[in-house]
Amino acid sequence: MQLKCTYQTAPRPPGPTFAFTLDNDHLVKLARTPVSVHKILVVMLVPRTQEEWLRASHDRLELRHCCYWINLAGHPVTGRRRTTVRIPTTRIFDDRALCEIMTRVGAGGRP
Repeated sequence: MQLKCTYQTAPRPPGPTFAFTLDNDHLVKLARTPVSVHKILVVMLVPRTQEEWLRASHDRLELRHCCYWINLAGHPVTGRRRTTVRIPTTRIFDDRALCEIMTRVGAGGRP
């Protein structure tokens, strides 16, 4: 799993996908096929200032806003140094999504 973080002006992307740009070296690692170990990209969208999305105290660590995931296996490199990928806003990365991903991969499927 590759975890990235980026900021947006709105806490929720306005459409069915949002753009995220990766260095081609990272994309090649995530897009390699066939694979013996599946990889996914998880992107957390946060506000510009850390105070708006992260709060830490003695009894909790609170992360606000949302993570989204995508399986980039087979995704082509299209830029010279960086490639923009579209991440579906329906793929929220939470405990349920992680369990479903693990179940599919455990049964021999793709994330």
